[in-house]
Amino acid sequence: MLYYYHMKPTSKIFLILFLFSVKMSFAQKAWTPEMLEKANTAKDVSYLTDEEKSVLYYCNLVRTDPVLFMNTYAKRYIDSTKSNSSYTKSLMATLKKTEAIEVLQPSEKLYEIAKSHAAGFGNKGKIGHGDFTKRFEKYTKVCKCEVGENIDYGHNMALDIVMSLLIDENVSNLSHRKNILNPRYKSSGVSIDKHKKYKWNCVMDYSSSSTD
Repeated sequence: MLYYYHMKPTSKIFLILFLFSVKMSFAQKAWTPEMLEKANTAKDVSYLTDEEKSVLYYCNLVRTDPVLFMNTYAKRYIDSTKSNSSYTKSLMATLKKTEAIEVLQPSEKLYEIAKSHAAGFGNKGKIGHGDFTKRFEKYTKVCKCEVGENIDYGHNMALDIVMSLLIDENVSNLSHRKNILNPRYKSSGVSIDKHKKYKWNCVMDYSSSSTD
């Protein structure tokens, strides 16, 4: 025996509106050309390599729309690596509650600081930030600004670098993730160089100053 459910006209309208809203919701969960263009702040910079430009690009994507980044790049990356650590879960939770912030602009001065450190420590096989204050002394003396630094080891591909810093595996204070998502930072310099021990290192420097 077949049973038929008769839906009232008002219920039909409600269902149509509901399905339409769901469809529109899913349609909005995609990167628009405008969003991608906004994130690509280093596209015309001559002193960065394509991969260094891409590091800044991915950092800007996550700052532009943290939730969308979580549902696209981050989810696909974490799924592909089959990582299920507390740090990957923490990242997803962080992105879910983070508001959009201003994109980072490329800075040649910060790039020079990053490049010097990536090349110097890379050639010696050393890790860490060295004498951070001294390295930034001339820069901060002029701009009177806040600065920060991320360093990733073992990767030379942009998405690997950015996801490694965002996940921040075994970094208890999540300092790298916080730097990328720090709304006070306005500009950045990126340098990827060879490393004697880890093959590659990427230094990413940040400043609260928006000018070079």
